[in-house]
Amino acid sequence: MDKRSYATVEKYAAPFVQIVLEKNQQRDVFRELSQIKGIFEETYLADFLSHIGVSQAEKSKVLRLFQTCDSVLVNNLIEVLIKNGREDFFYPILLDILKKIEKETNEFEVTIHSVEGLSEEQKARLIPVIEKKMNLKVRSIKENLDRSLIGGFAITANHKIIDTSIKRQLKAVKEKLK
Repeated sequence: MDKRSYATVEKYAAPFVQIVLEKNQQRDVFRELSQIKGIFEETYLADFLSHIGVSQAEKSKVLRLFQTCDSVLVNNLIEVLIKNGREDFFYPILLDILKKIEKETNEFEVTIHSVEGLSEEQKARLIPVIEKKMNLKVRSIKENLDRSLIGGFAITANHKIIDTSIKRQLKAVKEKLK
């Protein structure tokens, strides 16, 4: 993204997040925007909205489909983007808003990589440890099964990693033996 595009994204995302936080609606807005993000990822809507061959009217029509949200703030954001002809920036703005809300609230999705799935009890026991060690709040847990870990697990959130996997331990031993 070039500087000009980034400035446009910031122009909409930063004040929107500020209003969301002032109105204490970060959970609802985050949930709704995450759902919209999922739809965009599944359907390639971002490419459609940014395509030069698609008319402004078509872009507006598609974006208005998301104005059925429970959040008045999200609906208003969409309306402002349509009024200003910025439909093609909706997805980058959405991503930036999600990132800013995570940063401001210090709540993140945590990914746990393990050989086998974890039980609900194991997840519940891990949450306080993750929050303490990573100095963040767990918004949600995403599991990723990875047989290459051999055993143990690796936890990632907010660009931080806790890796207790046997794979990493074997790698460390190998490095020491060199």
